[in-house]
Amino acid sequence: MPFRTLEITKPSEIHINLGQLEITQKEKIIIPIEDLYQITTIGPNIRLSTMDLSILSQKNICVMTLDDKYLPTAIVLPFSGNSRQSQLMHAQVSFPEEKYRVLWEKIIRHKVDNQARNLVLLGLNGAEKIEAYAQNINEKNVDYIESLAAKDYFQAYHNGLNRRGDDPVNSRLNYGYAIVRSAISRALFITGFHPAFGIHHNNQLNAFNLVDDLIEPYRAMVDQIAYFNIGPNEHLNKSERKELAGILFNACIINGKKINIISSPIRYTKNSVSFNSCRI
Repeated sequence: MPFRTLEITKPSEIHINLGQLEITQKEKIIIPIEDLYQITTIGPNIRLSTMDLSILSQKNICVMTLDDKYLPTAIVLPFSGNSRQSQLMHAQVSFPEEKYRVLWEKIIRHKVDNQARNLVLLGLNGAEKIEAYAQNINEKNVDYIESLAAKDYFQAYHNGLNRRGDDPVNSRLNYGYAIVRSAISRALFITGFHPAFGIHHNNQLNAFNLVDDLIEPYRAMVDQIAYFNIGPNEHLNKSERKELAGILFNACIINGKKINIISSPIRYTKNSVSFNSCRI
C-alpha cells in the first residue's frame, strides 16, 4: 500500500522515468512511484508534464496545489478510478433526499462530538457545552446547531479565533484540512463516487461538494495536531508542514475499529450510504 506523502515547495523539474519520480532541484531526488500516496505542491516554478500527471493519475496518486494561504486550488485525480463508477454516480444522483438529510445529521453529530472530545484531550474548557450540542442535533436544527457549536468550539480552542482571518492558527488549520481533503478526494475516486455530488454541500462551482461533506468529522483530528504546532508566523516552515502532514498517520476509530487516517477514507466512503462513524 502507498505510504508516502510528498511536499514540493522549491522550484523543481519533475519527471517520471522507469517507475521512479525524479525531482531535480539543486540535486536530484528519486522516489519510487509505488510508494507515493499523494503529492502536495506550494510555490512557483514547479514543472510537471501532462504525460507525467497522466501516469500519476493512473497510479491513483493525488496531486494537489495550494495557494499562499494553504488552501487547495487544484486537485488532480484519476478520471476513472472504479469499474462501478457510472453505477455509483447514478445512485448518488437518485439517492432519496430524505436519506441525505439523515446522513447529514449523522455526519454533523459525529463532527460536533469529535470537537467535544478534542477539547477534553487538549485539556481545554467547554467540552460539556459542545457535547450537549451534539446530543440535541436533529434534522430540523442541524445547520443551526453546527454553527453554534463551531462558534463556541473555536473560542474554546483559541480565544478570539476568526476562521476567515489570516493568522498563524488559520494557516495551520487550512494546511491540515487540505491534506485530509486530498486523501478523501482520492478515496472517493478509487471507490467510484463522484465528488461533485454532495450530501449537503451543493455549490455548482465546487467540484468537491462530497469531499466537503465527508471531511467534517475529521476536522477535529486536524485541530488536535495544529494546536501543538502553532507558531508566530502565517507561513509554515518545513518542519511545521511535515508535522501537520503526519495527520494521515494518526489513528481514528471507524465503527469501533482503530485505523490510521491515511487508510480510513477508503473504508469510510465504501459504506457511506449507511455512514460509518468516524471519531477521534
